[in-house]
Amino acid sequence: MFLDENGPKDRRIKRLAMMDHDGGGLRYLTNGSDLVLSPRFSPSTQEITYMSYSQGKPRVYLFNIETQQREIVGNFPGMTFSPRFTPDGQRVIMSLQQGANANLFVMDLRSKATTRLTDTAAIDTAPCYSPDGSRICFESDRDGPPQIYIMSVGGGSARRLRSTPQKSSAFHHHRASRSPVVKRYNYLA
Repeated sequence: MFLDENGPKDRRIKRLAMMDHDGGGLRYLTNGSDLVLSPRFSPSTQEITYMSYSQGKPRVYLFNIETQQREIVGNFPGMTFSPRFTPDGQRVIMSLQQGANANLFVMDLRSKATTRLTDTAAIDTAPCYSPDGSRICFESDRDGPPQIYIMSVGGGSARRLRSTPQKSSAFHHHRASRSPVVKRYNYLA
């Protein structure tokens, strides 16, 4: 799975696409009419979650690869972004914007019940789960410049993993991700 980007610079089209390991069998999963960002496979690889600017509103979607059906993951006010599946594939964690802040929420995909995991006057984003699903790693500007934090899967207090001096106040300079190969968190600057 990847984002295919083509077209002239002033009219770029980004489509969600898949291909075989050998580069053959290219197929487009979205038509390019809406901007698509941050796609992630479910653990079963039968579904994809991603963010799209459909109808001018940034929302998180689920896409079933077999049926080619897409559905919105909740209809929340504000922007929803940074979706990731839980290790069991039964829930999706995401950031929901509320005014100038963004907090982490998890939604059960069957019941559609949503649980708030963070409640700060900050931007909490880019969540990912530990391999065993017991902890969540995420990015936050709660103590100033964006830093990487870790907390229990049920929410609550978060511990900063590392402190990086930063002169710029621009957000999104760092990303937290879990490496399935080495089963640890990677810090990307």
